[in-house]
Amino acid sequence: MNLSRSTYIIILNLILVGIIGCFLRFYFLHPVAGINYGYVLHAHSHLAFLGWVFMALYVLIIYAYLPREIQKTGTFSILFILLQLANLGMLFTFPFMGYALWSILFSAMHAITAMVFAGLFIRKARLALPEKHQLSFLFIKWGLILMVISNLAPFALGPVSAIKGKGDLYYLLIYFYLHFQYNGWFIFAIIGLILRLLERFDVNTNNRLIRAGFKLKLIAVFPAYTLSALWTDPDAIWQLIAVMSAVIQLAGIVCIGYFIIRHQGVLLQRKVNMLQILFWVGLVSLAVQHLLMLLSAIPALANLAFTRNIVIAYLHLVLLGFVSVWLFFILLKTGSLQLSKSSSLGLGGFLTAFVITELILVFQGYIPNSIQWLFYLAIVQLAGFLSLFFNMKLIKPTS
Repeated sequence: MNLSRSTYIIILNLILVGIIGCFLRFYFLHPVAGINYGYVLHAHSHLAFLGWVFMALYVLIIYAYLPREIQKTGTFSILFILLQLANLGMLFTFPFMGYALWSILFSAMHAITAMVFAGLFIRKARLALPEKHQLSFLFIKWGLILMVISNLAPFALGPVSAIKGKGDLYYLLIYFYLHFQYNGWFIFAIIGLILRLLERFDVNTNNRLIRAGFKLKLIAVFPAYTLSALWTDPDAIWQLIAVMSAVIQLAGIVCIGYFIIRHQGVLLQRKVNMLQILFWVGLVSLAVQHLLMLLSAIPALANLAFTRNIVIAYLHLVLLGFVSVWLFFILLKTGSLQLSKSSSLGLGGFLTAFVITELILVFQGYIPNSIQWLFYLAIVQLAGFLSLFFNMKLIKPTS
């Protein structure tokens, strides 16, 4: 598998996500006849999750943990091609038909290929990894397991929709998928990659804080699904489980975050630069995400947490503020990508637009012309992605 070509494809997927996002914002200003907004939204979300985040994690995990001789075998290249074909299939079917035969087939193709990758990678990495890297690998392994668990939900959507219609169970399955993606797979995998970076600088990650943080996060991630189901007004016992899981998750992130902050000096230069900004924005976004999960467990705030703008703001906080920002950071630190001055400026524009967008989404009712501003800010974010593509120099990562 060629790193440079893979990285180009990943960034192109991100640009496509940005283009579709701009169109969705434009649609609110000038609806386009014959275009189904919901269908295009499906394409946007699937490409964001599977074309950008999944593919970036796929490449980074392989290059972080597997020896070069295994990387060069054709198996992972074939899986990458199959995954990208599935992404393109979803890109060209969802906007025109929504959930229909071909879009479902491409979604299933991606899910099955992803599960094959998970099993194959875990088996290969176990044989290749020295003992000192086992703790960071534990995060990666469980991230992959949680990804496989999340993929069970889409396979159930069709039968549930046919039998029960799009009722509560249908939407609970969607939230099941989302929860185990962004609270499971994404978080565990990205933390694992950050710890892997620290291991490369001879930081001992087999630490009491990291072990405690891992156990707390893993224990809490399953019952924390109840946080995504509070809109159903469940019995008091489920609300109690939601609160307890939110507290445990927050405690786990505090342990992990404290350890990473304590050792951030080996990853960052003393002077303020784009790497430092990315590091801290990602960490703060992760902390805010877990605080919001705790707040959403409070009954008085639960209904507010499931309003449309708050849900969008939360998803963007996770996918842009934490996941994408730390993916950029890891890509840069591993040497997968290098920054130029113009792409640093583009990233700065993206971060600024992200923060302002979050504020507008939360306080939209109090801000005049908010729909126009959201469209303009989406263009700024897209410009940031384009600057990465046109200005980053691609080199081989350090081993």
